[in-house]
Amino acid sequence: MSTVRTRFAPSPTGFIHLGNIRSALYPWAFARKMKGTFVLRIEDTDVERSTAASVDAILEGMAWLGLDYDEGPYYQMQRMDRYREVVAQMVEKGLAYPCYMSTEELDALRERQREAGLKPRYDGTWRPEPGKVLPTPPAGVDPVIRFKNPLAGVVAWDDAVKGRVEISNDELDDLVIARPDGTPTYNFCVVVDDIDMRITHVIRGDDHVNNTPRQINIMRALGAEPPIYAHLPTVLNEAGEKMSKRHGAVSVVGYRDAGYLPEAVLNYLARLGWSHGDAEIFSREQFVEWFDLEHLGKSPAQYDHNKLNWLNNHYIKEADNARLAELAKPFFDEVGIDEATLASGPDLVGVIALMKDRATTIKEIAETSAMFYRMPAPEADALAQHVTDAVRPALAELAAALRSADWTKEGIAAAMKATLAAHKLKMPQLAMPVRLLVVGTTHTPSIDAVLALVGREAAVARIEKGLSAT
Repeated sequence: MSTVRTRFAPSPTGFIHLGNIRSALYPWAFARKMKGTFVLRIEDTDVERSTAASVDAILEGMAWLGLDYDEGPYYQMQRMDRYREVVAQMVEKGLAYPCYMSTEELDALRERQREAGLKPRYDGTWRPEPGKVLPTPPAGVDPVIRFKNPLAGVVAWDDAVKGRVEISNDELDDLVIARPDGTPTYNFCVVVDDIDMRITHVIRGDDHVNNTPRQINIMRALGAEPPIYAHLPTVLNEAGEKMSKRHGAVSVVGYRDAGYLPEAVLNYLARLGWSHGDAEIFSREQFVEWFDLEHLGKSPAQYDHNKLNWLNNHYIKEADNARLAELAKPFFDEVGIDEATLASGPDLVGVIALMKDRATTIKEIAETSAMFYRMPAPEADALAQHVTDAVRPALAELAAALRSADWTKEGIAAAMKATLAAHKLKMPQLAMPVRLLVVGTTHTPSIDAVLALVGREAAVARIEKGLSAT
């Protein structure tokens, strides 16, 4: 088989969400698996809606997920001369022809067809045929250029997802391939691009299925063999609607900005329409090794935010703590803790290591770890509940013991155990007020680990300050 060449061809008309980027992930993975080439093509012919910001979002989202491309990005608007050249060649060879039917005439034709119970379609008025006399071209009117679609037979392909698909050519009318100003249309540009870029496999959403027979016919008219097509079922949101901006979809970089790890999103996205047995968690390298077209799902995939959170928690637990610390800094800044404060407080890497197991996102790590970098401000009701007269002597004794304790988790635990025994208390009776006085909340990991990170001087001072203030 010739070298595999796949492509991702987004339109830069809005942000790119998980449903869109899946059409980049699978062709990327297939190209990597087959030691082939992955091409990025920006289909920006919708000039009114295409924006540079959308292009940047596409490139940024791909870079964050590590979907590197081998060629491109190619921009269709920079290939207009090539498209016009091919249109002219097709007209010259009789594969396409000028059509002078006005928009008003076409609308009236379709209305008559609908009234007659027929499928609305162009009727071939300007299509040249042997022995046919064409109308006289109207003066001062620029024609569209239409492709001469085959009149008989079927157009068929073996779709890697949908199986055999056959469309009768009499269901297809003659497609406009160039507008009156000479601007080529989407379906035509795609064909020229796929031929010129030698694309062997087109892996895209099944909203393109209706375009495929037209593209195949144009491709064959130009003397090229169509690529292998794989049309991916729709991605649905949690409400069962097609994932889209209007239905609450989040941009790919929005997940980064919410504190998700790229490996978690990639893993989740890979399973959103493809499977390898029962494997739920796998690395990028395993995904590429396992990926094939045979195991692409045939039914719509439904987004499950809880499952993404579960995966992200898994990858956070596995991640290097120093890496997480760097990724967390912008989120600390969001909650008012700058890098200078982080540098002057408890060891950030150690704090991350302690706090990450409970976190769903990096943002959550920062929010729950903020207590290590702020002066405690416990609520009065909580103080009244936990810092009671019965426990105050034990707190004072613990503060004294901590001054000389071995400052490790084990040394701190030993000091607390001795204090509990001396005052005949249970762990929560001592640990809860210590948490409140040292970090301002009762919701923390193991108190010995928390104190070890806060440091001897700060921990003792906060306990003593709390006792004198209550």
